[in-house]
Amino acid sequence: MMQLHIGHIPLNQDLFQIYCSETPTCPHCQGLTIETIHHYLFECPHYQHKWHILWQKLKQKADSLSFLLTKSEATKPLLSYINSTKHFKTQAISAHRDLVICTLLL
Repeated sequence: MMQLHIGHIPLNQDLFQIYCSETPTCPHCQGLTIETIHHYLFECPHYQHKWHILWQKLKQKADSLSFLLTKSEATKPLLSYINSTKHFKTQAISAHRDLVICTLLL
């Protein structure tokens, strides 16, 4: 959650800036859209069903990034959304695999 608040989250836009991704684009949108926090939370068609579940819980308030990040009533539904997308679990596994490979090469 803190990473969302400060705007540094392991999405391709940020990863690309620190040379940890080959592209800043969303892996689900055929290279057409930059993977930003806004795209991940609100726009990516890959997560549309999961976002709809979040919207059902919070209604129109779910459309506001400010609301999602600052209101305690949004915390649990937002964390449920993030966990349900498995987006960051995949990246954690990939990062761990890369670390193991680098260690083996030493």
